[in-house]
Amino acid sequence: MAGTPLRALVGARVSVLKGPEKVSQLAQIESAKKWALAKGYEIVDTFEDLGVSAGKRPQDRPDLGPWLTEEGAAQWDVIVWSKMDRAFRSTRHCVDFAQWAEERHKIVAFSDDGLVLNYRPHKGPKGIEDMMAELFVYLGSFFAQLELNRFKERALDAHSVLRQMDRWASGVPPLGFKVVDHPSGKGKGLDTDPEGRALLVAMAERLLDGWSFIRIAAWLNESGHLTNMDRARVAAGKPAKARPWTVGTVTDALTSQRTQGLKMTGSGKAAVVVLDGEGEPIRLGPPTFDAETWQQIQAAAEVRKLQRRTPTEVKNPMLGVGVCGCTGCPACEGSQLGTHAGEPICGASMAQQITRRKTKTGVNEHRYYRCGRTPLNCNGKSVKAETVDAALEAFFLVMWGEEEVTRRVFVPGEDHSAELEQVNATIDRLRREADMGVLTTPEDEQVYFERLKAQTAKRDQLVAMPSRAAGWITESTGETYEEVWDTADHRQLLIDAGVRFVMISTDPLRFDRYVPAMEQLPDPFG
Repeated sequence: MAGTPLRALVGARVSVLKGPEKVSQLAQIESAKKWALAKGYEIVDTFEDLGVSAGKRPQDRPDLGPWLTEEGAAQWDVIVWSKMDRAFRSTRHCVDFAQWAEERHKIVAFSDDGLVLNYRPHKGPKGIEDMMAELFVYLGSFFAQLELNRFKERALDAHSVLRQMDRWASGVPPLGFKVVDHPSGKGKGLDTDPEGRALLVAMAERLLDGWSFIRIAAWLNESGHLTNMDRARVAAGKPAKARPWTVGTVTDALTSQRTQGLKMTGSGKAAVVVLDGEGEPIRLGPPTFDAETWQQIQAAAEVRKLQRRTPTEVKNPMLGVGVCGCTGCPACEGSQLGTHAGEPICGASMAQQITRRKTKTGVNEHRYYRCGRTPLNCNGKSVKAETVDAALEAFFLVMWGEEEVTRRVFVPGEDHSAELEQVNATIDRLRREADMGVLTTPEDEQVYFERLKAQTAKRDQLVAMPSRAAGWITESTGETYEEVWDTADHRQLLIDAGVRFVMISTDPLRFDRYVPAMEQLPDPFG
């Protein structure tokens, strides 16, 4: 209908939102609304992308994006920003958006700049006015992109300067630290965050008590502890994204030198400690752990990485003991995880399933073990838990009942091996840098020799100190498996003995048992 006004969508974008005093988005929307109303348009809604860079594609922005889907785009005819740089800082994004708007016969307007791209249906080819508008918009986006690139270059230059200083550049601080004003009065530094440090201490205590990284991650998730990234979001007034703790995040928190307050560059395995002019690590904040405790944590973590231990206190008695022996089905075909008798098998851990049914006399509970493969498990691999538990107990006590129980105990180290390893790594790194030919001036050579001299002297001092490496030892308990069976954790006894239970079929019931130390002995159960 000729009298129906066009529907306008007005919006704003700001890259950095600094608290409640930030009101520029309100001014942007007010300007766009006035322009739209002056044109006689009906304002159907607004969008506000706060804390969003213009370098991000319009379709990927959280508030604007839904309006650019086919369903969302059907609800408006005109889109209005106050200025060009509020919409784009990329010429490619600008051209792509203009093409998208032209295909859908939209009007794109920038109220304060006085620029309009009108792609509404009209007779004849584009006029000179329309073509000039497109040209100015494209040129505007080009200069906006130049400005964005200058912003990035200035940020990189600032980071380059700050790299050799004990100042915090930007970003989320490591777990156990918070950003504070630098003692010099210039820039920012790091200081201990009591809440984060308490969490790290609790994680370290569990690692030294023999917990695996998997078990620590499960405890953190079950107890509701936020990851470091989610803690940062909450501190900034944003909702947590419910990121779960993983083996990787737990391992990084307990092994990265960032936890000890040292400055690092790079990420993952490529991360290295930043050195000062004397070859010493640059410290951003106080260490979370004393040197002796840190060495114990690293020794325990290294052993844990090499010899993954299964958690000792879980509800599933088959975890770490039983595996699915399916030789092929739609769930596991082509992705078998293990072998048995030389043939590939599913190999997924046996999961415990509990069913409860209400009866007139109470609640009946039944336990089953089934294939634990996800998202689909192998059909037909389910058996009553009591049947398996009884068979496995009889087998184990006949084979191992008279053997003496042993246990692994972590013995803290009394050495400087971790510090010596760090110094040797620094010396190797300095030598590699020299071999690469980066020492091009006498000043470079002088700095290099001073660093190498300081680190070599430190290495010689550490080598001269007595040492005893930390590690796990096996000690006897003085009791046999048969004596402790009734009171001990059955599952842990089976794991320590290397027992494996393979569920081959449930109808008829067929399973196999395996004990490494008893490979050469006959199976009393045939």
